[in-house]
Amino acid sequence: MGLGVERLGDVVVVVPEGMLKGGKESDELKDAWWKLADDGQKKILLDLAKTSYMSSMPFGLLASVHPSAVSHDVQLCLCSVNERIQKVWGSVLNLVNPPLELYETREAALQALSRR
Repeated sequence: MGLGVERLGDVVVVVPEGMLKGGKESDELKDAWWKLADDGQKKILLDLAKTSYMSSMPFGLLASVHPSAVSHDVQLCLCSVNERIQKVWGSVLNLVNPPLELYETREAALQALSRR
């Protein structure tokens, strides 16, 4: 798995590529999120356009990272989640408290984040 990071204004877009099965790639993703938060980044967008598969481990990671991010005033949202991932994990995403914001496209997510 590759992990791209782009800065677009005050938003950092994290783009994992390939399959997120757990293990090393989940650790890379978690480390990238916490480094961004530790560096003072307040808006993080996880763009899953290049992610073909996600196992339960990355979703558990999202479920644990998101509430902590919110408590540190970090906005974390997702975009471009493919249909396969949505079918498997869509209901789980709704259980994360507070709910994760999910956008159909990167553009929609960036627009929403720019209004904050």
